[in-house]
Amino acid sequence: MPTRRELLAAVDASPAAVAEHDKDRWLSLFAPSAIVNDPVGSAPHRGRAQLSRFYDTFIAPNDITFQVHQDIVCGSTVLRDVTLKIQMSDRVTLSVPAHLRYAMTADARIDGLYAHWELVPMVGQLIGKGLPAAAVSRRLTVGLLRNQRLAGTAGFARGFVGVGGRTKRRAAELLSALAAGDSANAAAVLAESAALRFGVDDVHSPAEFGEHLAGWRVGKIIAAGHTVSATLTDGRSYALAMLEYAGCTVSSMSVFVDR
Repeated sequence: MPTRRELLAAVDASPAAVAEHDKDRWLSLFAPSAIVNDPVGSAPHRGRAQLSRFYDTFIAPNDITFQVHQDIVCGSTVLRDVTLKIQMSDRVTLSVPAHLRYAMTADARIDGLYAHWELVPMVGQLIGKGLPAAAVSRRLTVGLLRNQRLAGTAGFARGFVGVGGRTKRRAAELLSALAAGDSANAAAVLAESAALRFGVDDVHSPAEFGEHLAGWRVGKIIAAGHTVSATLTDGRSYALAMLEYAGCTVSSMSVFVDR
């Protein structure tokens, strides 16, 4: 398995290539059948041809800066708590809170990039820029249709559909309840067969999960598609929780902790 340093170096190469607008370098970082799901909830892109079109649509027209707040390496997965600064024109720059999850291969290539950020607030920011946003919106629409066609544009629009703000708040309450030792109420929102993981280990009950989470606090929380992600801290270390929802029920919950 690659070392922590090797995994972080491989992940760092992605925003570096984006900043340099080096498409070939960016594509070379991914395994042949890699997935990019950006944002989570939209239709994923798989393989070099689709990743190339993704780059042309969403990366090439913009100047994107990654402000990294925390890095977590858990097994072969790298997670980043970031803010994306997206300069779309001289007068339109957006600030997008995000959680990025990189599934890495044994040779430190990216097998899956899953970008958790909220599409509706991002569009709200864009609209709030007023008249300068009109030209940007028009360019985005043209680029989407040209590179993704109607099917791909519809796939991107799936990112507008997700669990919503109420479930996002309930996810934060669930994590806080577990950290406070209230596993009985937490169990009520977990599916009977919910998969629970802390770090690289399976967890066998909500009570056991609560033992691992004791003393941790919820920070930034994001709802993307049917997933809610949350930054956690105990004051010394950081972790990232991922909760998958099936309706109002949590079907799986994983907390990624630094190795």
